[in-house]
Amino acid sequence: MVIWSVLGWTAHEVALVFIAYAGKASVADLTLRILANVSVVWSLSLTLSGVSVSLYVRERSLHRKTRERLTARITELELKIDPKRTSSLLTSKGTTRKGDE
Repeated sequence: MVIWSVLGWTAHEVALVFIAYAGKASVADLTLRILANVSVVWSLSLTLSGVSVSLYVRERSLHRKTRERLTARITELELKIDPKRTSSLLTSKGTTRKGDE
């Protein structure tokens, strides 16, 4: 019985809210209009795309610097294990040389 009373009271209060705001503009209406505006969505998507690309470029640069920093040590250890080892002709950045295809 208590549950039905609470549900009835809640429905009554919600109805009063709808009656109070009937025909009036509210902050929620304004917010929905702004979010529905295509230019806002376009600006947000461009901003997020720019942030994503810049983070990718930064991470790629850091990865290459780390590879270059560790190359000398790895080469030294490989030659210590097998002095007759030949080079793969990769650059210290892990890329192939300009003439390679």
